[in-house]
Amino acid sequence: MEKEEFKKKISTLEKVYILYSRLTHLPYVECNEETFDDECFLYTEEKKAVERAKCLTEGKKAAAAVKVENKDLLKTLSGFFTYGINVLVFDTGEEQIRLELKELIKRPDLSQIPKDKQPGGAPPENPSLQLSMIYFLQAMRSGGEKPDQEKCRAMEEEMAANLQRARFLLPVKEVEKDGKKAAQLMMIRLKDDRLMLPVFSDGLEVLHFKPEAGTRLVLTDIEKMDKMALPDGAIGFMLNPAGVGLPLTKSYVAALAGSGQKEEDTDEGTV
Repeated sequence: MEKEEFKKKISTLEKVYILYSRLTHLPYVECNEETFDDECFLYTEEKKAVERAKCLTEGKKAAAAVKVENKDLLKTLSGFFTYGINVLVFDTGEEQIRLELKELIKRPDLSQIPKDKQPGGAPPENPSLQLSMIYFLQAMRSGGEKPDQEKCRAMEEEMAANLQRARFLLPVKEVEKDGKKAAQLMMIRLKDDRLMLPVFSDGLEVLHFKPEAGTRLVLTDIEKMDKMALPDGAIGFMLNPAGVGLPLTKSYVAALAGSGQKEEDTDEGTV
């Protein structure tokens, strides 16, 4: 089937199945070795999608085939810009058709958001960071053979550089304290009872987390996070808790900000 013909057919599909990684809770992504495109995979047949997810899972790259109804497809795919994905690989059961994301959807223009709706004056968007986290965590969290350490170190260095350049959204809630309004930082409790402050790479990640009503967002970055006094019991920040869930301990943030040395406590080097 010709690409243009298939593009017209997409709007008539009742549903599609998208491969998601269970390791990042985001679309499963591969870098094409020939074109270096960052690709995600969609299927028109459930059986094919489930078979591929099963194959990846057996290879210790836990994945799932997620059904997306036609009415939700364009909205879902528009979010892929924030993940740094640029190519969609559609499997029709008979052939694979590669489409650039921008061929189907116009990239959202965040500059059109009213200034009073933009935390800190402009909403952050960090597709390079999201993509580098996806690749790093897909490799580090797999339960297969020990990953190539040199390759993973290069991935982590790229992710760290993106973290240093990024701006984040920090949720706070206004509370009454001694008759005055005060900003209260949100915290999340981990399974081992440690506490971390949630931060987000973009507005879509905030929506996935579903913060409490009345929560406002403050723009921050690694340097500001390094200087922040954390509440008692908090050991750092959790970046995109409903997505990749990347823990950033206080010592790791200090290392990124240049005020401390990173601790190598685990294979991810972040906690």
